[in-house]
Amino acid sequence: MKRMISTFIGITVGVTFLMGDVNSAGADAVSNFYKKSRVKVIIGFNPGGGFNRGGRVVARHIGKYIPGNPKIIAQNMPGGGSLRLLNWLYNKAPKDGTVIGHFHSAAMREAFIGAAGVYFDPRKFFWHGSYLRERAVTFVRADSGINSIQDVFKKKVIVGATSPRSGGGVYPRILNSVLGTKFKVVVGYGGTGESTLAMERGELQGVGSWSWSQLRDRRPKWIKDKFVNVLIQLSIKKHKDLPNVPTPLELAKNKEDRQVLEAIFAWAELGRPFTSPPGTDPKRGAALRKAFITMVGKKDFEKDINIASLEVDAVVGKDAEDLLTKLYAAPKKVVERAREIYSEMRTIKVPKAKKKKVGELRIAKVKGKGRKMRVTFTDSSGKTWKFKAREKKLGKKTKINGKKAKANKLKKGMVCSVSYYNKGGMMYSANCKG
Repeated sequence: MKRMISTFIGITVGVTFLMGDVNSAGADAVSNFYKKSRVKVIIGFNPGGGFNRGGRVVARHIGKYIPGNPKIIAQNMPGGGSLRLLNWLYNKAPKDGTVIGHFHSAAMREAFIGAAGVYFDPRKFFWHGSYLRERAVTFVRADSGINSIQDVFKKKVIVGATSPRSGGGVYPRILNSVLGTKFKVVVGYGGTGESTLAMERGELQGVGSWSWSQLRDRRPKWIKDKFVNVLIQLSIKKHKDLPNVPTPLELAKNKEDRQVLEAIFAWAELGRPFTSPPGTDPKRGAALRKAFITMVGKKDFEKDINIASLEVDAVVGKDAEDLLTKLYAAPKKVVERAREIYSEMRTIKVPKAKKKKVGELRIAKVKGKGRKMRVTFTDSSGKTWKFKAREKKLGKKTKINGKKAKANKLKKGMVCSVSYYNKGGMMYSANCKG
């Protein structure tokens, strides 16, 4: 009997050591792979915006927590509000654990409602999570006569947005359709910066959608001086800073309206997601997910996210998957109505903001390059005109002496006519002589 017990203990210990060796070998294999590899964090937007800033903060930090500490490269793949990236990530991206995609959560809703041009299923991605649960808001100038969302049920309110399919372009019109508000959306602005400038100048009463953390941190004076009134939170849960500002769900008139609004706005809970392609090597995918979870809990990461005018309120892999499961379990009637609303949003024509033009401006100074180009002009009265410019985009619409030219060929003394939305904002074309 003693010999049998001794033999059993020996076998058990041997198996334990063997399993330990297998687990260690698996971990070593992942580490060895990443020591020799580069991981790409691919961002579905152009450089310069909040998604780009947040994506690059993640790229700077996550490598510290991936076994083997691979080099992380951040790249941009803009197009369709990040739909281009999602389609590529789902169908063409490498599945070896070397790719992480960063995109807009609202773009995944396009798959949920069955929009054209969508070739992915959000549930099949290898989810790492989001450092932020998005809390966007609609706000207006305080002197607009609109003090709360209740006023928008009685009066027309003009808000600006970048495009008909952007959050600012879609969400106010959804509130009109489901709740009966009276938002009028004007689209075409070259970014939230342009629409906020238009609001400052009184061309708009407000802005259709902007992240609360961005508004709070990048325009703190607006909050302190009560220059704006925040009307509604475009989410299903409230931000801790805004306990008295309602969400759409609180304004729903009945259960079905509430369910429809939840199916539309719950995607904000997924915030600013990071995933790998479906079919990603499971061990490497698990290592990336663990690295993401570790990273979002670190103080140095939170500090850098705050510097980028963002914040940490994380949802991680399993929680994201559970939310998607719940969304896709919505009653068929609710999903069909949400689809009808979105179909209506796409067929209704939305007024576009018109670019202004001004001529006979003489270049006084050209400063910077790339996305930080600045051009100062003077007119015939000596008045100063200042514009920002994106060298690459402006270069497509720049002429000098009647010929196409690169934006970096603009020189002091040239006389130009330019197009723009707002003085002090972005310059979109330049036709110059000199």
